[in-house]
Amino acid sequence: MRVLSLYFTRLFLARFALVLFGMVTILLSFELLERGDNVLNAADGELAALLRFALWRLPDFVSHLLPIATLLGAIMTLGELARHHELEVIWSTGTSPARLIVGLLPVSLLLVGLQFAVDNWAVPPAMEKVRAMGMDSFESSRLGDDTGNVWLRSGSDFLRIPTEAARSGELSGLVIFRRDESGALIEHLSAAEAEPTEDGWLLRDVRQYDAQTQQSNRRATLFWAGRLDLDQLVQLSVEPRELDLAEMRTLAANNAFGQRRVEVYETWLHQRLASALVPLLMVALVVSLGQYLRARRTVAWIFMAAVAISFGYLVFARATLAMGELGVLPPWLAAWGPALALASLVGSVLLFRDSGRQPPQGAVPSTH
Repeated sequence: MRVLSLYFTRLFLARFALVLFGMVTILLSFELLERGDNVLNAADGELAALLRFALWRLPDFVSHLLPIATLLGAIMTLGELARHHELEVIWSTGTSPARLIVGLLPVSLLLVGLQFAVDNWAVPPAMEKVRAMGMDSFESSRLGDDTGNVWLRSGSDFLRIPTEAARSGELSGLVIFRRDESGALIEHLSAAEAEPTEDGWLLRDVRQYDAQTQQSNRRATLFWAGRLDLDQLVQLSVEPRELDLAEMRTLAANNAFGQRRVEVYETWLHQRLASALVPLLMVALVVSLGQYLRARRTVAWIFMAAVAISFGYLVFARATLAMGELGVLPPWLAAWGPALALASLVGSVLLFRDSGRQPPQGAVPSTH
């Protein structure tokens, strides 16, 4: 079984790498054709900027295409074995699809680790570089309202910061509405700028208005014990998938500072882990469908079935993810539900024994 697993792994990795390289190259070429002029204009015609842009866009493409490349690589491997009748030999020895999936666990777990590493440690810093070049795929207009201000929440207090200051990661021209536990306004603070300290923020050039006495005064400095990280202002303006787990946990723990539903980041926390398992599930899906080749099914049939199931899974996953972000489904169910459903489908296919699994009488499988 070990020799068979190594043989299957070698065939699969070669085809997986070829498919992934081909798809990434094609998409990256289209990206450069579409946005190359913008990149050159932003870099004053520096050709090296195109190379940097392609390098920073690479992790995002790999993240999206890795599950598809896994699926197609597994199908191509299965087709290669079937074309040379090697798959018939494998089934005739009594090797079940479940045993073959277990034998492929090392390479499957390798792809799981690769998917998580790219999603969590490669995509976020790469997209930050893309945004620094002014080539972000998503506009940051969702940070701020029509008046040009950003409203944030820290505990019971509300903050209003100019949008441009928030996007640049600075606290200047901010207004703080301090409230008590019942939500009643305690005081109104207007500060020209703020400086972070160990326990909060030191406000400078402050106008303080007491809501109870209705009196105001000016102070050169004033300490405010609020929780707010300058980097988190920028994090609020990007897509959750462009954040790492630590950043999403921080935003979820602080209720996204009132900018988004906390369920958005809680759902993506689970999604980051659940999505890493997709390559393993794709390998298991193709191998489990491979048993139908014993009933004289064609590789084309396996291909169409695998693609249809995978497409259904992706649509289902996007739907549940949206419902999790809206709070319709619990975050864990929204993220893990599709993966569990696909795993259950693979399990049911493995348990089903097709009547035509044995080679036809008198047929001698070729070992070419």
